[in-house]
Amino acid sequence: MTENWDRFPSNIGERLGPIERKSFTFNYKRFEVWQEGTCIYSGNSNGQIIAIVIKGQLNVTIDDVMINNHIINQFSFGEISTNNERIMWSKDIFHTTSNVERCNPDISSLFYKQGILEKVTYTIHDPNTLVEFYS
Repeated sequence: MTENWDRFPSNIGERLGPIERKSFTFNYKRFEVWQEGTCIYSGNSNGQIIAIVIKGQLNVTIDDVMINNHIINQFSFGEISTNNERIMWSKDIFHTTSNVERCNPDISSLFYKQGILEKVTYTIHDPNTLVEFYS
């Protein structure tokens, strides 16, 4: 199924100019955890992602004990990009360091439909995992 996500210009690491950094709260109804192309865990939830921009950093808290075995509940990102159908927050988009922490997301993608946040994903490199949250 092809989603009709809002579109954004390709501006990786703000190389084409600054991108507005916005705080958000995302109340999700469902989550999925993927490893090696297989959904290993999923469920319905009344969880919440609270993301607050402070001094250019996006500080994230995931309030949901159901997901704690797969993703830490507090982390932050300092880089922002836009690319096609997503706004991406990242820690090191150009791989200038090799800092990777277990269950700590390296990239987040925000997907919007008609300006409303509908899906949030987190890419984790240790272990190689994709965690998706849906409204």
